Amino acid sequence: MGKIISRLKCIGVPILISMSGLLSIALLAHFLQKGLFSLWMISSYPMVNLTFTIQILALLISFIALGLMYLYNKKSFKTFFRLGLSSSGKNNSWSIYGPTVAAAFTIGTIMLMSAGVISQKGSVNHSFFALLPLVLLFSLTNAWSEEILSRFVIVAGLDGKMNPVTICWISGIIFGVAHLQGTPSGLFGVIASGTLGWLLAKSVIETKGLGWALLIHFLQDLVIFGAGAMIIAGQE
Repeated sequence: MGKIISRLKCIGVPILISMSGLLSIALLAHFLQKGLFSLWMISSYPMVNLTFTIQILALLISFIALGLMYLYNKKSFKTFFRLGLSSSGKNNSWSIYGPTVAAAFTIGTIMLMSAGVISQKGSVNHSFFALLPLVLLFSLTNAWSEEILSRFVIVAGLDGKMNPVTICWISGIIFGVAHLQGTPSGLFGVIASGTLGWLLAKSVIETKGLGWALLIHFLQDLVIFGAGAMIIAGQE
């Protein structure tokens, strides 16, 4: 019984860190949307200020999670906290899988977001280009925070304790559920995000690094935040 409890603790700690971090971000975003907390004012657009504030808080939470993981398992932390674009071993499968997954999901995201941009009369004008630096910044910060919490914490924390496929499923489920109210939202959002999360966890496990996960996630966020900027620009 003692060994079972000890094993459950080993498995539960990374999952708890991941879910607590994502839940904290979701709650803070909810409170900010309700006006219960003040926003950092960097723009005349309320949505930009909301997004900026959420991103800053999410970054803080991601760094806290990194610190906890370093204390939890230094060896595993050092193994996976690197870029790593090549698969470990002789078979460099991610030199093929990486670009393929990146292209497939990015094209899909473009098609999905294009419908929203068209329906809301988005525009590429001077306002869009003024927002472009923030689009790049938000894409980077969001990809970083979500990959640390949904991928790195799970993979590094569970490596050697569970088989790789199970780790991928856990990461995918957590990432999918976290996007229930995200972009895209609903059941489709959960399935699409969960599938992407599964694949990105696989990339982290097989490359022993975050490179492909961060890059692929960044590309999706670039499309999503870019579409948001077009919609904001079209309202002028």
